[in-house]
Amino acid sequence: MDAMNRGHLRLCMVMLSLYWALVGCDALSLDAIELPVRGPDFGHGSPRPESQFTVDPARVPYAMPEVVASDWGEPIKLPTLNTPCPEDAITISPDGRRLYFFWSPMVAAPYAELLHGTTGTYVADRVGEDPGQFANPRFFDLRQDTDGACDGRLSFTPEGDFVYFHSTRASNIGYQQDPPTDDYLDIYVAPIIDGVPGPVRNVGEPVNSPYLDGEHGLSPDGSQLYLTSNRPGSLGGTDIWVSTKTGDTWSDPINLGPPVNTTHNEGQPRFAQDDPNTMYFVSNRTGPSSIFRTVHDGANWSEPELVITGYVGEPTPVADARILYFVHVLVDAKGAFGANIWYTERTD
Repeated sequence: MDAMNRGHLRLCMVMLSLYWALVGCDALSLDAIELPVRGPDFGHGSPRPESQFTVDPARVPYAMPEVVASDWGEPIKLPTLNTPCPEDAITISPDGRRLYFFWSPMVAAPYAELLHGTTGTYVADRVGEDPGQFANPRFFDLRQDTDGACDGRLSFTPEGDFVYFHSTRASNIGYQQDPPTDDYLDIYVAPIIDGVPGPVRNVGEPVNSPYLDGEHGLSPDGSQLYLTSNRPGSLGGTDIWVSTKTGDTWSDPINLGPPVNTTHNEGQPRFAQDDPNTMYFVSNRTGPSSIFRTVHDGANWSEPELVITGYVGEPTPVADARILYFVHVLVDAKGAFGANIWYTERTD
């Protein structure tokens, strides 16, 4: 995997939600860095360790979340779970009782920490009826015995028996090319056995390609996989594509086209379990990355409506779409310096 991009790894650590804003820098060879082994006491179910980063109080984000759509209430920063380090790539269980998210113990972490340390996916159970109260998070181990991985953006099948996620791994399609190409996101799948991820496998082509393929969401019935990609055929930057499953086979992804996709960046599609026709997604078509929604009428997607703006991403509604969790990325003139989980509740 000697074509892996340093900027993309930093992005994987800071915020999988706004990768298009942080691309660049030089290449990294995994063969040239030391990859420490986690302590024997850290594994699936281990409590999240302490943050190793303090936010500089002089750094003030350009913008705070602002709800624009009239049927959603004021945004609320989650009073639990958030730390000085980035919480990102969120997924909420359909019942709203379990929140999965990406976390790293430090900002600007060493690459060994990104690929082999305690960086990765964590899960927290909701406490009581307050949508902002969650118990202490624990590690959700998707890496297992891989030689190095940076994982995020989970999607569960309706029965909860499989989890799809995107990852930076040596088995990414682009790294298998001769010569290898930069391919820092592919989509993977693993069975869930007694609540624990089982053997992981690359979903493979045609869903994955030598280009960026990730930031995805399953349709509520699990028959379609909506993904973010910059593969040939994109209108510009990243677009949202959809692949349909027949039996055990995924079809060639189809670009959703206008009005969903534009010459800007679109991605991170997500649906509420009880509303298969409304898709929430992220775009920077109007400036800073914002959350939009579009409705499918059986034939076409509607003109997207702006829901939340202010350097936000990862729209994640609960099953009945009464609560929408999302991520706010802290961005100033120096770049991104954190990410926190927020939510808003329906008012109608």
